[in-house]
Amino acid sequence: MKYFYNEFVVNSNIEKVWVFFTDLKHLEIISPSDIKLNLIESTDKILKKGTVACFYGKIIISAQWCSKITFFEKYEYVDEMIQNGNKKPPFRLWSHRHRFEEIDDCKTRVLDKIEFELPFGLLGKMLELYIELRLLKIFKHREHATKKFLE
Repeated sequence: MKYFYNEFVVNSNIEKVWVFFTDLKHLEIISPSDIKLNLIESTDKILKKGTVACFYGKIIISAQWCSKITFFEKYEYVDEMIQNGNKKPPFRLWSHRHRFEEIDDCKTRVLDKIEFELPFGLLGKMLELYIELRLLKIFKHREHATKKFLE
């Protein structure tokens, strides 16, 4: 299992940041265009515990996957990839913890911690560095897009 951690500070109050990140329509805004992320369907427009959302995009290869919100409390939630029918997700394990911390009335720290494991045995292990580099690029874009939208 591998871990990826990212954090940044946005000059916006925590309530505004929280509302932004829990509204699924903003996920496409903060995702780089080269992953071609599209929301296919979702049980809810605003995230809550139990929300299931299915996407199509390209993280490693073009694939479809679903994520479920397995933990949800004010300023923190976890999404985990789940199997959708007979379609297996592109990761054997994917657990993404989103946390938001108030620094002051006008600043919020956005923290992301991802635990992931690829399928494919040894080949999957060899691809882990590529995935980490890909995640770094995705989250740098996410930081830029979030600041552009909220600041």
